Amino acid sequence: MNESELLKLADLNLIEFWRESSKWIPNTEIVEKQETVFIDCGIDFPGCSLVFNLSQDSGQPAEFIARAKAFFAGRKRGFSIILRGHRDHDIIQYCKDQKMFLVGDSRGMVLYGKAKGGEAPPGAELRRVSSAMELQDFRSVAAESFLDLLFPREVSEAYFTHAERVLSPFSILATVYFKGEPASCALAMLSHGIGGIYWVGTTKKARGKGLAKYCVQEVSNAAIDMGARMLVLQASHFGSPVYPRIGYREFSVYPHFICSSR
Repeated sequence: MNESELLKLADLNLIEFWRESSKWIPNTEIVEKQETVFIDCGIDFPGCSLVFNLSQDSGQPAEFIARAKAFFAGRKRGFSIILRGHRDHDIIQYCKDQKMFLVGDSRGMVLYGKAKGGEAPPGAELRRVSSAMELQDFRSVAAESFLDLLFPREVSEAYFTHAERVLSPFSILATVYFKGEPASCALAMLSHGIGGIYWVGTTKKARGKGLAKYCVQEVSNAAIDMGARMLVLQASHFGSPVYPRIGYREFSVYPHFICSSR
């Protein structure tokens, strides 16, 4: 696979993940038009209502932002714009010039083949999520760990409330238990022939034990076993030093801005 194919598939998987996971929340609206995806989330939180550019270039940044604001203005919501460092240079610069709040620059990373790594850390046990009860443990870990990424607890919890929406044949959810307590989590979603790793987190008291690394390692390998040609993820500043240890390498960056609809 060449670099151009990697970039295209990574972008498609990222957008498909947000399309699919947004459907886990009732009353979400998803609209695709003019090479743009708009997600009006059923939760009134700007980190969940999203805009993605599908064009192969930045086009007209001012016009792109104006369309995004117009879409959300009638809904009276703030929203997020997740951009591609390898495609959306002009929009990224425009957002910076407009003093939009930059939430973060997630590092796009890729893994071909299986993750390298060892056995489970002492005291750790990984379990695949296959029931509503097991999903609640995943949910509790995600809700606590994503507080550090500015997601309120109730927002993270809302994604994992309805097991019948979340659990599917093309997703792998796993929770690592440390000394019997849910401590770390990760999710892989397959689309477009590849897998994407999302919702990686560890509870505060369980950090520093290699649990997230182990969880991502195992979920990545499970996705390869299901037929994924490669794995991609978007690493926060917490995860970016960890994933290269199991074989991931950086290929791009995905800036994430918060924007007002006014």
